[in-house]
Amino acid sequence: MLYDGLLIIAIWMATLLVWVIASGGEAVTGWLIQLVLFSQWLGFYLYFWSRQGQTLGMTAWRIKLVKPDGTAPDFLQLLKRAAVAPISLFCVGLGYLWFYVGDQQQTWHDRASQTLVVATGFATRAKSHTAMAANTR
Repeated sequence: MLYDGLLIIAIWMATLLVWVIASGGEAVTGWLIQLVLFSQWLGFYLYFWSRQGQTLGMTAWRIKLVKPDGTAPDFLQLLKRAAVAPISLFCVGLGYLWFYVGDQQQTWHDRASQTLVVATGFATRAKSHTAMAANTR
């Protein structure tokens, strides 16, 4: 979430720079710029989740978004996840802490969208490396 947040802030800064230059150096306010920034936030997550199941930050952490059967989530599930994620955060982070409380290690937005975040390559490589080390002894 932190890595993705930094990327989104960079996108917003570039957008605002162009907007301020286009407005002759005046401050940019109003519902239109807020709509543009919100659309960029939503588009960032929907684009990456729908393309490869992971954002750039999720790639760094080697985690991926999937349905319980291991397949890619559909667009409606991604929209639900994006809609509930801010609620998870704004409730003093309880939605994220629910990961540690629940039996299936799902946040509120995972439960609402019926998705899971799973480990990718690193866990698989670590297991195979451990198995190889055990076989060489």
